[in-house]
Amino acid sequence: MAGLFDAISQAKRSLMAQQWAQMTTGHNIANVNTVGYSRQRAELAPALQALEVPGGLIGMGADVEQIVRMRDRYIDRQVLAERQNHGFLNFKSTTLGQVETILGETSGYGLSGMLDEFWACWSDLANDPENSAARVALQQKGMQLAQKLNTLDSDLANQQRELDMQLSGMVGQINQLAGQIASLNTSISTLVGQGVVPNDLMDQRDLLVEQLSGLANVTVQDEGDGTLSVWLGGQTLVYRDNAQQMNLELIPGSAADLHRITWAHNGMEVEVQSGEMAGLLLVRDEAIPELLAGLDQFAVGLAENVNALHLTGYALSGATGLNFFDPNTTGAGNIALSAEVTADEDNIAASGDGSAGDGSIALALFDLQNQLVMDDGTATLNQFYAALAADLGALTQSAQNDLYESDTALQQLENWKLSAEGVSLDEEMANMVRYQQAYVAVSKFVGTVNEMLTTLLSI
Repeated sequence: MAGLFDAISQAKRSLMAQQWAQMTTGHNIANVNTVGYSRQRAELAPALQALEVPGGLIGMGADVEQIVRMRDRYIDRQVLAERQNHGFLNFKSTTLGQVETILGETSGYGLSGMLDEFWACWSDLANDPENSAARVALQQKGMQLAQKLNTLDSDLANQQRELDMQLSGMVGQINQLAGQIASLNTSISTLVGQGVVPNDLMDQRDLLVEQLSGLANVTVQDEGDGTLSVWLGGQTLVYRDNAQQMNLELIPGSAADLHRITWAHNGMEVEVQSGEMAGLLLVRDEAIPELLAGLDQFAVGLAENVNALHLTGYALSGATGLNFFDPNTTGAGNIALSAEVTADEDNIAASGDGSAGDGSIALALFDLQNQLVMDDGTATLNQFYAALAADLGALTQSAQNDLYESDTALQQLENWKLSAEGVSLDEEMANMVRYQQAYVAVSKFVGTVNEMLTTLLSI
């Protein structure tokens, strides 16, 4: 009699094991479209208890030993590393594209076209120095050229400030993610200490770490007590239930009032080497300043070299020693026509000998476009600016090419990750049938044992 009741106990245990395995399958199916969810598997194992019978031991069915979260840590590390690279390249490529749009060369509304038109106006004036329309056209073209440089300087400075504002948002986002990871560390470690493995909470935490990796260079370590430690730039960002915060501080001496990232607890500057934040800092602190400096150098070179020739010429009134551009030009931001030329187009000096019909100075200014006056006598004004635009274009194209390669690499890694950790409906359907058949078989076993008990009791 005792053996049959043991058989009932054995069947009950086995029914529960198949039921829990089936519930795990149902949980997987329910979360097939949940971002960051990892497939779970019920690990069945023979029950620890056994029934001693003549000749040996009979097992007491099966138990669910644990619900395993299917993760491949090797792939996870690769995904985190490539997310950092992808975040850097994506932000760099996008932002450099915006800077290139400001320059306008790819759309046909850039400075190079205006510069060509400016030189052409000097040629027109050289051919007819007394022509009022030619003088007005040159005056307006010079004004447009100066205003274009003013606009480029202003727009690039605004782009730099916009990036600085975005940096504030990124710092806030990282602080928030770090706080959430620390909070989940607390919840997870508490449950792990109670012998429970909270798979879904771990998935949530891993998803936060992935989001963090897209923003900056982070490394992760499992502390063995259910918590994860996260480092950023060699400094601890999250340790168990503690999250360090980052601040923004004005960069000393920054003319544009830009900010740097520091650790709140010690004031040290955060070392950012990858992720979107690194892409932002590269464009804000390197690409844009280099372009602004180049435009300043171009504007000063243009003003000084045009003025040097213009000062030697004569206006229609016979006046000489007049500037074409404002002699106080210090960069692209403040270049403008001189007060004399702005007030009266007849103050444009075209003559070299004072006669109204002479256009030798205008011709010399037209030929200025061919003179090696930039970069210590190695480049013309046109070549100098063309090199600025070409360098930016090459940097942007290189970033786009690198981003394409990173897109491919990240997609491949994500596919591997999905294969190793994601939910396959075909696989879950097969498991569902497998567990159902086992459940039905155990149920039939219960029916058989029940018939045996009935027979025994009827004796």
